[in-house]
Amino acid sequence: MVSIQENIQILGIRLRVGKSALKYIFCSFFLFQGFSAPTFVEKPKISSRDDGQILVMEFRCKSKTKPTIVWNKGDELVSETDRIKLAYQEEGNMLYHVSMEIREPTKEKDAGQFVCTVKNESGKLTATFTVKFEVPPGAPTFTRKPQILQKTVENGDAAIVFDIGFQADFQPTIIWLNPKGKKMKESSRIKFILNQEQSPNTYVAQLELKNYKAKDSGTYICNIKNEAGEANVELTLNIEG
Repeated sequence: MVSIQENIQILGIRLRVGKSALKYIFCSFFLFQGFSAPTFVEKPKISSRDDGQILVMEFRCKSKTKPTIVWNKGDELVSETDRIKLAYQEEGNMLYHVSMEIREPTKEKDAGQFVCTVKNESGKLTATFTVKFEVPPGAPTFTRKPQILQKTVENGDAAIVFDIGFQADFQPTIIWLNPKGKKMKESSRIKFILNQEQSPNTYVAQLELKNYKAKDSGTYICNIKNEAGEANVELTLNIEG
């Protein structure tokens, strides 16, 4: 089989969603072509709908036989969820429209490389998309990977601590959401901590959860906001009981 490799560079576009600018860039497109391998008939493109609330990656290709379509993000297979829609439509004359839609894209979930591979028995083509988020000056940014710790508090009770390091040029406010998506409040079991570190504009936010039980398992969200923008991070707690 004759193999031809083709590399096409495409310019990116910049979109703005609220106070966060999103830059979507096509890095490269590779075509490994035999005589009947898939080929592009419309260059891959990226766009947004609904004021940036939906990110769309799409292209059209031609294949003499029905191809398989696979999307990956890094080393992980991308599957449909309540946020992600994968579409594969046969349009006739051996033409196919391939797309991915991401609803409410965020830096924490969607930054990185997405690769779509179209393959038939004669060859394959790939389209690589790199999604980068530009943070407004002064907005909160994370300084390290969030972590979940265990500790013993003053009275000897066991506690779980959600620990987040971040930087913000303006005074931040912190909101914690429980696995049901409801705003958390301090109580005899729940304590919020916000400490400023020695480095300028650097903070540590913590959620301390005492006497934890299996019912406390789930994904918690920390929302950090100031006048320049906001950042969110998810931490998943698994307690076996």
